[in-house]
Amino acid sequence: MTRVKICGVTSVEDAVSCAMAGADAVGMLVNVKVSPRRITVEKAREITRRLPPFITPVIVMMPSSHEEVIDAALRIRPGAIQLHGNESPETLLRIRQALPGIRLIKTIHVGEGAEVERSLSYKGSADAILLDTASPAKGGSGATHDWSISGEIVSALSMPVILAGGLSPSNVGNAIRSVRPFAVDVSSGVEMKGQKSFIKDIDLVRDFIIGAREA
Repeated sequence: MTRVKICGVTSVEDAVSCAMAGADAVGMLVNVKVSPRRITVEKAREITRRLPPFITPVIVMMPSSHEEVIDAALRIRPGAIQLHGNESPETLLRIRQALPGIRLIKTIHVGEGAEVERSLSYKGSADAILLDTASPAKGGSGATHDWSISGEIVSALSMPVILAGGLSPSNVGNAIRSVRPFAVDVSSGVEMKGQKSFIKDIDLVRDFIIGAREA
């Protein structure tokens, strides 16, 4: 069964609603300056503490140093950390040494080239690879990428692969059948239209989860 992560959550209410709708994980963008969905460490800690049992809180970061990640994780206590910038395998190993109980997810931006090779370079330092669409802001574009490349990465890796980038209730089934990822990740594809507060539309969240489960 393909797991589902709902990302870009900005409030306790949205996080709990997504969890109750069937999400396996909830993602929060902590101090990510390029994203309008960014929240503070304090808000992420509040959301994490209010999530139901068995739901994985994931903090997404584009840090300036490994110390920044360690400090945030010790305050928030997430189940996983998604590193979304240009972090090296060595940076992940430093974080792992300081935070041995937290899973590390490394984002690879599909469209920048050499994606298979870069994914393989994180073997031994990352617990999973997330594939997002390359963009000037390092993701969040709402655009899909070449799923054939994602499929190559899934075939080449022995670790879980999470598919992101332009997913929505209307295409998540095709995406899963094409790529066969361990999990899928969505943010803008399940948000209320015309809203500037980035509130999740729970009907869309449910439709997305149903589409992922049935694929």
